[in-house]
Amino acid sequence: MAPFSFRAEFEEGRSIDIVPTFIHPRGVEEIHKLEEDDTSAFELTFEGENAIVDGVVSPGRATVKTKVAFNNPTTIFALVRGGWLPLPFSIPARFLVDRNVVISLRKIREGKVAANAQALQWWTNFFAEGTGMFNPLPYAFEAGFRRKPTMAEFVSAFDEGSSELRDALPECHIVRFEDTHYRAAYAQLEAFDERNERETKFLQTACPLVIQRVPRRTEVEVAEAIVRIADKFELTRGSLATLAVLSCLYEDIHGTKPAIGRRILKPRSVYSEADAFNALSDLRHIELAAAGQAYLKQDAFSLCTCDRPMALLWSALSARGECSPDGSIEFTFDLTSDLFSRLSEDELLDLKQLLCI
Repeated sequence: MAPFSFRAEFEEGRSIDIVPTFIHPRGVEEIHKLEEDDTSAFELTFEGENAIVDGVVSPGRATVKTKVAFNNPTTIFALVRGGWLPLPFSIPARFLVDRNVVISLRKIREGKVAANAQALQWWTNFFAEGTGMFNPLPYAFEAGFRRKPTMAEFVSAFDEGSSELRDALPECHIVRFEDTHYRAAYAQLEAFDERNERETKFLQTACPLVIQRVPRRTEVEVAEAIVRIADKFELTRGSLATLAVLSCLYEDIHGTKPAIGRRILKPRSVYSEADAFNALSDLRHIELAAAGQAYLKQDAFSLCTCDRPMALLWSALSARGECSPDGSIEFTFDLTSDLFSRLSEDELLDLKQLLCI
């Protein structure tokens, strides 16, 4: 992909031009600020070589830190290692595209009302010259049936997603699959079948425990119940599904902000298999992105989504994958008050001990 340059202009006519090789990701705090004011500026840090300062090349490594405001709301996110970035700032410009992005692009093409239409068109125009690669695999994995798609449905959804992306981004490289690729990708989906069944049963059992905010006096009891349910269905205590439920339990005691886990899971008294499928699809996309970033390193795909709760969860966990010597992926993350709002540092340590991580 062709590199892009960034120009920062300061008072008294001074300027810096840099071709970034790395841009520091942003986190949960910046997303919350965007939710309060979606036009707010936030700080970005660019790293590169041989910056041009006031028209003169400055040899060597350069770091430029500046506040950036955009002409349209930040409604689409690239989930990169360590956090998120506005879509055009992801390096390299390679994206796994989530369902909500494809659906929004389709609505725009069909002339239907889409809440983020103007902003999404503005952001995708950055790729008008074809400087991006887009893969609709997450869209196909979810497929829109609120259940696992059949092989034929998966193939149809992938082709549908590719078609929408080609219409919206005609100059970009849109990934195409042939029969061997479809079969390999669907086998990856099938590999989760047994775990999906256990995680579905876990969510159906655990979500009713956190429909309402849990009082401080009973939270330890409920946490232990959640962990027992995870053990019953043979889930890792530190699984994303378990962490999402615990995020609901440990949300802000005053309810000023819904817990990230609550926004992902949407718990209710009767939690259906379809509810669980939708939530687990989001969690699986996070695993897919982390695994891809571990395998592909500098050539990794970022997860492209309009889903703020997913961006919040990814950023709160600082989700990442590491390749072990046997070639498997070890999924790692951080536990912070971003995900468990009411917990102190000492209480977070206690939670880690309970989760055996």
